[in-house]
Amino acid sequence: MGRLFSRTTLALAASKSVSRLSGWMRAGGGTSLPGKTARRIDPDLLRKLGAGMARPAIAVTGVNGKTTTCGLLAQFLREDGARVAHNELGANMIAGITAALAAQSDWDGTLKSDVAVLEIDEASLRHVAREVPIDRLVVTNLFRDQLDRYGELDMTARMIREGIAASRVPSGGPLFLNADDPLVCALGDAAERVSYFGTQTITYAHPVAIASDAPFPSEATPCPRCAAPVRYRERIYGHLGHFDCPSCGQFERPQPDIVAESVHVTPNGSEVTIFANGTRFSLHLPLPGLFNVYNLLAAVSVALEAGVAPEAIARGVANYQGVFGRAERKTIRGRDVRIFLIKNPVGATEVLRLVGGDPNGRLLIALNDNYADGRDVSWIWDAGFEALAAQTRPVIISGKRAADMAVRLKYAGVASERLRVEPDLRRAVGHAVADTSQQETLYVLPTYTALLALREIL
Repeated sequence: MGRLFSRTTLALAASKSVSRLSGWMRAGGGTSLPGKTARRIDPDLLRKLGAGMARPAIAVTGVNGKTTTCGLLAQFLREDGARVAHNELGANMIAGITAALAAQSDWDGTLKSDVAVLEIDEASLRHVAREVPIDRLVVTNLFRDQLDRYGELDMTARMIREGIAASRVPSGGPLFLNADDPLVCALGDAAERVSYFGTQTITYAHPVAIASDAPFPSEATPCPRCAAPVRYRERIYGHLGHFDCPSCGQFERPQPDIVAESVHVTPNGSEVTIFANGTRFSLHLPLPGLFNVYNLLAAVSVALEAGVAPEAIARGVANYQGVFGRAERKTIRGRDVRIFLIKNPVGATEVLRLVGGDPNGRLLIALNDNYADGRDVSWIWDAGFEALAAQTRPVIISGKRAADMAVRLKYAGVASERLRVEPDLRRAVGHAVADTSQQETLYVLPTYTALLALREIL
């Protein structure tokens, strides 16, 4: 890349120093402040770091599943021998990405990796793509999320389209899209090379423990050709499924290039048989929830396109350690704790369907309304908290909007005497762990900034 200007060297030094200082002082996660500081010194730092990449980056965007998809993909690439840089803590806006790449670069701005895997916020994609070369992009799904930031889904889709146009994908690609999401499939005309991933046959073990009678939130899914509602031959969850448009006949679910021919979902993970490029192989995914099967498919799609062998993918799944708060399992004072990030109606409902049927489950929910969470918490009224109505154990509620969550749970049918409101998250965690026996599992469901605070507490 050549010798950098002293301003850029100073910006790198500032970013690395602030990151270390944040860790020493335990002052937050140190994920965005280093990048903000560095960009004040050199506003062009991210562009220079992008120029120092060995090859263009792989990007993952969409509403749910970005962090897990990136984590799995990075693991697959490492199993194949690559050195991988990525923003593994999930700071996916421009400051967080700047901080992550600065931390993983040499002092001359050269990235110490063979490839970068970047999780990118939907609204930030168009900005990052103007500064970092991106030639492969995954779009996981589109669900309502943070309406105060993104607006309705057509606006989110429009921002992603702008990001695709700003990247190298239209002339290179491929663009990896979820075949079961009609809103994502509508992006297929944004690039010349498109690869689709999707599911075929899904079964559940112990369906009572996984499912509930709580209704699914679902998005309106108009045909992008004629605006008529699409028809579902099979609905999977939310608006994901196998679909077509009976009105114009010009829009239907594409045949996936990477397909999960069979998926058997259990409370602790899934057995998945994948068919791709004439090859069939099976994987055990140790992450609960059908939503994580889609994250797996997205990561496998990119890995196979990059030349990673199925054997390396299998090793990657077996060795994957998970990402904090994304179906993470921890032992705290001898208690089994599972942490699930919740942030929008569909994602939260899928998590609630997992935890609501566990007869040995305790529950802590932490709701914040900071900027990174979205100021508007009305989404909780569209999530299926009714899945918790049948539980008999107390529910501890924390966070800045704990009172709002308590009201929501009352309307969901949770008895008032079972609700314990403790806005201070540290005290709430202490109470929840103390109330959980060694035979029980404590499920912690935080929103994003509550998750970051939880990380510091634990």
